[in-house]
Amino acid sequence: MTPFESFLRQHDEESWSATLTTLLRSMHEVDRNATQIWFSFYPLSLFQALEQSDDPHTLEQRLLMQGTYYLKDQIDSSHTFLYGHRYWPEVKGAVQQHARAFADGDRTSLTDQILAVAKQVAAQAKIDDALVIGITAVAFMTIRQAGLAAFEAAPGRMLIDKKHARKSAADVLRERAVDDSQGFLSFLRTVDKKWTVNYDENDDRAKYRLNHMQDLAWGAADDRSRNWRELDPRRIEGPIPVECRSASCGTCWVGVLGGAEKLSDVAAREGKKIKEFGYLDTGEAKPLIRLACQAQAHGAVSIVIPPWNGVFGKYLKKSVNNQ
Repeated sequence: MTPFESFLRQHDEESWSATLTTLLRSMHEVDRNATQIWFSFYPLSLFQALEQSDDPHTLEQRLLMQGTYYLKDQIDSSHTFLYGHRYWPEVKGAVQQHARAFADGDRTSLTDQILAVAKQVAAQAKIDDALVIGITAVAFMTIRQAGLAAFEAAPGRMLIDKKHARKSAADVLRERAVDDSQGFLSFLRTVDKKWTVNYDENDDRAKYRLNHMQDLAWGAADDRSRNWRELDPRRIEGPIPVECRSASCGTCWVGVLGGAEKLSDVAAREGKKIKEFGYLDTGEAKPLIRLACQAQAHGAVSIVIPPWNGVFGKYLKKSVNNQ
């Protein structure tokens, strides 16, 4: 194990949470939500539970894990929804160099190391360092979970097309803020209003329309533009994986990149179940992680669909209490 990997192992989830809170102050608005969502998608506590288990396969079955949840299997692809992904080749190279040069006894804080690498990348790319702080934090956590050797072995490719890569941060924020026009005399329309849900900002086809105050999962079920089951066995209908439609399974969790304020408040059941699943622990009325079968839209929203789902909240809480 390298000195840098040893350093990262000294930081628990609480330490990472404090680091992220500090970094958000310097991060560009375009990636504040996305970075928080990414860290919710790949919690250190879940990785550690699987890593420390004597029988990880049995634990995966017990926690009803489905999909791709190990970062070692998606080093270049887990973060395509971050704006900073555009600079992934440069960030990955700089983080690798930093990791190899890291020496035992270095007392620089995790936060300051991330900021320093981001500043270095920004200077080389001639961009605002605020644009790469989030993706640099992601790179550090990816090494923590995948290991430096696997991190270095990944190709380090930017995985979005040139058209979308050319968009400025302002362009992305502007598109997230746009609501659908309801036509002439729209102020008189209520029941028949329709809103657009964008579930992949890097794919112009990745959109569907739903009715006013329809939940995200029901709206997605009408999207038959692709063979969803072939792409992902969890997607029995439409782009959002879904099983129960009653907040009982957790399969339909999503991250809200833009438009969180245009979704219904989290009701008691959704809030309780999100904590039980382990996806989020907050009392916010409109958090960045939602269950699509419960979140009703009254405006256009931009979401990201995680590549996995599971039920691990109670297990992790019990493990902590038994320590």
